[in-house]
Amino acid sequence: MALMDESALRQWLELALTPKIGARTFQRLLDQGLNPKDILSQSQQSLVALGLPEEAVQHISGLSKNGPTSVVEAMLRWAEGPNSQIVTLGHELYPERLKQISSPPPFLCVQGEAEILSQPQLAIVGSRYPTQAGIQQTLDFAEALTDHGWIITSGLAKGVDGHAHRGCLQAGGKTVAVLGSGLQKIYPKQHARLAEEIANQGALVSELPLSMPAHAHQFPQRNRIVSGLSYGVLVIEAGLKSGSLITARQALEQNREIFAVPGSIQNPQKEGCHYLIQQGANLVQSANEITALLQPMLKLERRSSTHSAASERVTAEHLDPEEYRVMNRLDYEGMTVDQIALLTSHPVYQVTSILMTLELNGLIRQDQGLYMRV
Repeated sequence: MALMDESALRQWLELALTPKIGARTFQRLLDQGLNPKDILSQSQQSLVALGLPEEAVQHISGLSKNGPTSVVEAMLRWAEGPNSQIVTLGHELYPERLKQISSPPPFLCVQGEAEILSQPQLAIVGSRYPTQAGIQQTLDFAEALTDHGWIITSGLAKGVDGHAHRGCLQAGGKTVAVLGSGLQKIYPKQHARLAEEIANQGALVSELPLSMPAHAHQFPQRNRIVSGLSYGVLVIEAGLKSGSLITARQALEQNREIFAVPGSIQNPQKEGCHYLIQQGANLVQSANEITALLQPMLKLERRSSTHSAASERVTAEHLDPEEYRVMNRLDYEGMTVDQIALLTSHPVYQVTSILMTLELNGLIRQDQGLYMRV
């Protein structure tokens, strides 16, 4: 879908933000072949026939009399600023994996690099009050997974979320923070500086109006986006009633992989992890294990994606300069990531990400940690 003009985007946002029209109802209307412009011009009787609640009907009817809402106008002005985008469902920048969930957000407000939302992501979640060991595990996993080429996704919350973002940034990678509030109401406030860093080295994402403050019911909704964007969810520490278990359940419903880090049976913050492992989650102790489990899925999705099916086989001619530089250094005997990084003067995390792309495109292969041409 091409970029919407301002009028079409305004109508899209007005419908998406209409009271009592959530993501599921919005999707149902689209599935019926209706578009926002048609719906907003309907009579009250027709709106009722579409199954819309009374509050939604009254709001839509009022738009024709009162004009656009100030909330939508503020969003449109914000999107004209630098590094700010509103990505609507169906737009080319809307992440394909998020489209696949049962209630994809009608739009995403994105501060930062919207393009990275479609790159392979791994979610890290956990307790807001982790132990010191849990903090260190979060930093270690975030840094190692970043070195493996993953975008680290989390919810900007206190505790594990914040440390997951920090670990990724410290490793020089890109991270995605999905907020349970509007992008102009950073929550928690003590993460305002962290949010700025993420916007400059990744992306802040929200499905809510810019000035929407945080409310408890918005966090489970936020969590479905965290898991929906990702190939898997890693739970570091979590109590049995933790919100992280809600994220894990949503991830299972979305057919995502669940990973849990075990720990002492005397640590109540590990009870949720142990419960998930008992229910079939993958017990993991290293980033290598996670990447090894997800690599076949990455390959399968790349092969079966409509983009790959519609395009010719990728050759060296299609590579960007950095990808070509890495591939040009490879031989048929095999080289380690560290050797390639040394030869190309690239950081290890960047080399790993490029190697993943080259391997998924069938241009190179890996054998026992050695990368070589095919």
